[in-house]
Amino acid sequence: MRVFKRVVDLGSFSAAARDLGLSNAAVSKNVSELEAHLGVRLLVRTTRRLSVTEAGQTYHRRCVAVLDEIDEADREVGQLGSKPRGVLRITAPMSFGLLHLSSAIPAFLHRYPDIAADLVLNDRYVDLVEEGFDVALRVGGALPESSLIARRIAAIQRVVCGAPDYICTDAAPPRRRKT
Repeated sequence: MRVFKRVVDLGSFSAAARDLGLSNAAVSKNVSELEAHLGVRLLVRTTRRLSVTEAGQTYHRRCVAVLDEIDEADREVGQLGSKPRGVLRITAPMSFGLLHLSSAIPAFLHRYPDIAADLVLNDRYVDLVEEGFDVALRVGGALPESSLIARRIAAIQRVVCGAPDYICTDAAPPRRRKT
C-alpha cells in the first residue's frame, strides 16, 4: 500500500523508488504483486507516462485513509511509551509505607505529573494480579515462585524490643497471676 501510494503521489516509479530507498525494479514488482493480489489493474504504464485507473484512484483514496490511521495509531502508541502516564497502583506494608513512601510518593508525582498514585497500605499479602496492583513493596524473606519480576531495593534493619524478663533466655517465661 505504501509503495503504491508513493507511486501515485509522486507520479512516477523512479521518484517513488528514490523516496522509499528502493530500486525501480523493487517498486515495479511491489505494485505488480499488489495488482495481482487485487485482481485489477491500478496503473497504466507506458515508457513516457503513468496514469491511474479508476480502480487505482479508488484504491489510492482508501490507502491514504488506512495509512493515515496506521500512522496516527503508531504516533499515539509511541507517545504512551515515551512519557509515563496513568494510574500507578502501589501496595506496601503499613509501617514501611508511613516511614518511607510518605515522602517518596510526592517527589515521584512531582517528577511525573501525568501519573496518579493509588497507594494502599496494609499488612496482608496482596495478590498483585488478582487485585490489580502494578507495584508491591514487600518486607521480609524470599517471595513465592511466580512469573512476576522481583528486585531487592534495600536491606531493612530490624530491632527486637521487649521487657528484659521476657527476653532473658536463662529464665522460664514469666507466669501470669490468676485474678
